Amino acid sequence: MKNIVHLQRIGELDLAIILKLKKNLQWAFKEFSLSIKIIEEEIPLEDSSYNQIRHQYDASLVLRKIKNYVKEKQYFRVLGVMDKDIYSGFLNFVFGIALKPFRVDLKVSSVAIISITRLRESFYRRSDDNSLFELRVLKEAIHELGHTFGLEHCNNFCIMQFSNSLADTDEKPSQFCDICSKRLLKFVKKLK
Repeated sequence: MKNIVHLQRIGELDLAIILKLKKNLQWAFKEFSLSIKIIEEEIPLEDSSYNQIRHQYDASLVLRKIKNYVKEKQYFRVLGVMDKDIYSGFLNFVFGIALKPFRVDLKVSSVAIISITRLRESFYRRSDDNSLFELRVLKEAIHELGHTFGLEHCNNFCIMQFSNSLADTDEKPSQFCDICSKRLLKFVKKLK
């Protein structure tokens, strides 16, 4: 299980989205020898993580639920995918968050989540563009998974650039820069 990234549906989510994400992540992580699998069962969203004033889910509470849910299964990495708007701390919204490991330890599992809600053009009252949507979902998934491998935000032209807006997500590449790529390769080589 140490080379497998598990995708976890959170709440109602179109299965086609997670299947496409799996295929795209397999391509994106092929040089890092990581496998991508989908967890069959979905985790329901709880009312306790919903902020009625903000009309959003608290990403930290959802992340904690996933961590507790998958803890006993000892998965290597888990990326939760949800189709509800999320926020974290004092930020108005986030596309995703991750639990960064305190130290990059081969035996420590790590989890992250992304929300696909604000990645759709229709959220901004524009016509949907499926290929743009799929690319945005892939970028946010790679970015948050990068954090689970101990990567920080990066100032290079890199997927690990911080996205403060959808324009930031659109402008950054879908790959790691050379520095982040070498760090991730070094980590996965320790898994063998």
